[in-house]
Amino acid sequence: MPALEAQGKAIRTIEGISSGTSLHPVQEAMVEAGAIQCGFCTPAMVMQGVHLLECNSKPSKEEIKEAISGTICRCTGYTKIEKALCMAAEITEGI
Repeated sequence: MPALEAQGKAIRTIEGISSGTSLHPVQEAMVEAGAIQCGFCTPAMVMQGVHLLECNSKPSKEEIKEAISGTICRCTGYTKIEKALCMAAEITEGI
């Protein structure tokens, strides 16, 4: 998105999704599932996962794949990222 389009809008970054010293459940699941390797795609994958779970608390595997399809990951092959988002959905379902 061009910066001009963001003028006057709230912007949330990966640094803003945690609560104090506690990681967001998506961040925790990414670490636990081993879905973080080089870190290049991690912020985008986490933010896409957070948005997905805010819109759909019980996403299917296909919906998870669609949600992260716009970000390229060269390290994990997406399997661990998809697993992490499934784990995060289970964790956040009760929140």
